[in-house]
Amino acid sequence: MSARPEWIQVFLDTPADAYEDAVTFWSAVTGWTPSERRGEDGQFLTLLPPAGSAYLKMQAVDGPAGVHLDLDSADRPAAVALARDLGATPAWTYHDVEVMRSPGGLLFCHTLLDGGPSLVRNGATVLDQVCLDIPAAHWESEVEFWSDLTGRVPEVGSLPQFARMVEDGRLRILLQRLDETDGPVRAHPDLATADREADTARHRRLGAEVVSVNAFWTVLTAPAGQVYCLTDRDPATGRAAGV
Repeated sequence: MSARPEWIQVFLDTPADAYEDAVTFWSAVTGWTPSERRGEDGQFLTLLPPAGSAYLKMQAVDGPAGVHLDLDSADRPAAVALARDLGATPAWTYHDVEVMRSPGGLLFCHTLLDGGPSLVRNGATVLDQVCLDIPAAHWESEVEFWSDLTGRVPEVGSLPQFARMVEDGRLRILLQRLDETDGPVRAHPDLATADREADTARHRRLGAEVVSVNAFWTVLTAPAGQVYCLTDRDPATGRAAGV
């Protein structure tokens, strides 16, 4: 059994007092159905797509909005050992789930693989990518860490501040080198859209706020505080036009 994660899930950590609004928002913009609540206080749920496996979860937290990753593997002890050998550090343990930090500080959990998951692309807008926002001081170590941990080879496109790690049928990973000199690594979800302008207008009606409009992507803030992007990528492939 491989120690590398065979499935990656995005976890939206959401302030508890804004949780209900956040669930309504993310369900609406993805078109996915909230699962039943679970956890001691009903703090967890999964957004279930109409086809394929789920990979977007939500958690009510006593703190600010953020994102962490769940890394599903068939051999969790081996996955923990590999992450530690590559420079990750333990954070805490929740029941039997080991929570760790990447060398630059991004939180991730070691979770168990369930079956043979696959990402199905359907619709004109698909949440299909997680972007790791990396201050310059951590850039090289984070790219090396996530490449070695996932077994994915970094690809550098036309913009040198970005590197992508792509595996067919799986959540895409994009790494972004920030202008910030130092600070913790964080993450945000990206949606591929066939009509960024129309999606931006719809998301604003649902409560999102626009942070910035760029050549190929728009940065928004969800009602509960998560930053995310609408990107000009083909929802059917995940890739930019001509790539």
